[in-house]
This record gives sequence, structure tokens and C-alpha cells, in this order.
Amino acid sequence: MKTIINQEIVRQIEMAALVLEKPRTYSELDLIEYFKVSAQTIRRDAEKLREMGVDIHSNRKTYEIFHCDLKTLNELICSYLALNKFDSIKNLNLIRKKYGQKTLRLFVNMLNAISKRHLIEILYNKNAHEINVRKNISPVSLMRAGRNIYLFAYEDDSHDKPRNFLLEKITDIKFTNIKSKIQHIRSMPEFFKTSWGVFTGGDIYDVKLRFSKEMGEEIKDKFYMETQQMHSEDNCFIITFKVNLSYEFISWVMGWGNLVEVLEPPLLKDIIIAKANEIINKYK
Repeated sequence: MKTIINQEIVRQIEMAALVLEKPRTYSELDLIEYFKVSAQTIRRDAEKLREMGVDIHSNRKTYEIFHCDLKTLNELICSYLALNKFDSIKNLNLIRKKYGQKTLRLFVNMLNAISKRHLIEILYNKNAHEINVRKNISPVSLMRAGRNIYLFAYEDDSHDKPRNFLLEKITDIKFTNIKSKIQHIRSMPEFFKTSWGVFTGGDIYDVKLRFSKEMGEEIKDKFYMETQQMHSEDNCFIITFKVNLSYEFISWVMGWGNLVEVLEPPLLKDIIIAKANEIINKYK
């Protein structure tokens, strides 16, 4: 049954992709031939897509999508990616070592808690030198970054910015039926508009970096975050971000070594100089 359900979702998303790319091109007969299904199935798929937020209709015998907002598009793409059997959770072995046969149930319970807005009680080990801390959290999303999976959540019904909890560092977890007091949760793009990856720490600054002409040519088409802007000057490329000065962003800048120069803000220059001096002193 699971395989049938997945195939249906895949077909529905692929149908939306065809119609979005070429509106008023595909008739019902075209889609029947393309997907090798019945007319009733195509009509049912269109109805399912409307339930997902895709405003798809047959207009003058061909299909057209009148509205598909960014949130819905994001959900469609993420759903399609999630059905890719060749994708994998890189650190699943570490998670299974901790939770054993409860691993699958853990993910099911977390997704249910997110869906129902229920509180979760966790025992969390921030680092090896700290005592485990018990927290009540309101989960928002499970997020993947590199090899890791994080539980993105508010702490103790706080309406401040949520934070990430690395699954491997949750030493105990209890699911409750207590409803979170947080009523309005911003969309994920809003949360991470100025964040470097999934990390939301650090104050927001306008950052300006200068790359050589050669290096700029290599990275000019790369997308790092929504707020980035890049343009070329005489013999260099200038890239700007409105970004949280998190440890992860600072590490990314330092990773370029002498291939990048920080132009703004002065604080970022000072941080990098201090860290560079620490590295030099380490090897004296």
C-alpha cells in the first residue's frame, strides 16, 4: 500500500510540474497517455493537487495552474525529494546506536508532535563538558544539514527565535499530549532568510566581501542564501549578504583564506584577525 501511495504522490507532483512549465498545453488525453492511467485517475490527481494548494483546472480542454505560491512549491519539491529512494540519512547509524529499535518510532512521534503542535520533553547534552539539561520544547520541523539531522524547536513555549537540537545529543525524549502555547509560527523561509544554512545564531549584519576576478568567476552562479547579491568590478567580484554572524558563517569566510577580503562590517574583520592570530600562536 505504501508503494502505491508514493507512486500516486510522485505522479501528482510530476503532473503539476508539466502544467506549470507549459500551461494550456496538456489535455486530459495527453496526460492519460503520458502517465498511462485512466481519465478518472487524472481527475482525481487534479483534485488532490488542489487540496495541496495547487490551483489546477482544465481550461478549454487543457490544464492550467492559476496559483501555486512559494510555500506550496517548496512543499511539493521537498515531498518529491523525500520519495527519492536513493537519498539517505548520513548519520542514521549514530542515531540508531542511541535509540536502537525505537529509531523509526522516534521519527514518527516527532513528526506527529510537529503536526499536532504538542510539547516534547528532552534531556539535552549541549557539549561534553556540560551536565545534561532537561527542556520542554515546541517542535517546528526536522531539518537536515550536511550529515546531521536537527530538531528545530522553541524552548519552553518561548516566543523568541527557535533553535536547533542535534538528534544525537538528545539523551532522553518524552512525547506529551500537551498543546504548545505558540499559536503563530512563521514560515521556514522567514526563519532562515538571514541564516547561514540552518544555523540561526548571531546578530544580523550587512556583510561585504571582495573576491579576486578568477575566484569570483567560479562562484558567481552559486546560491548561498536569499539575501546575497554579487557584481563584478574592475578586477574583482563583490558579494554582499544580510546575514547572521554565526560561527558557521565566520568559519565559511575564514575557509577562503587569502582568496577573500572582508570589507564590511569592521566587527567581522576584527573577529577573523583575532581567530587568525590564535591559529598562528598555536603553532609558534
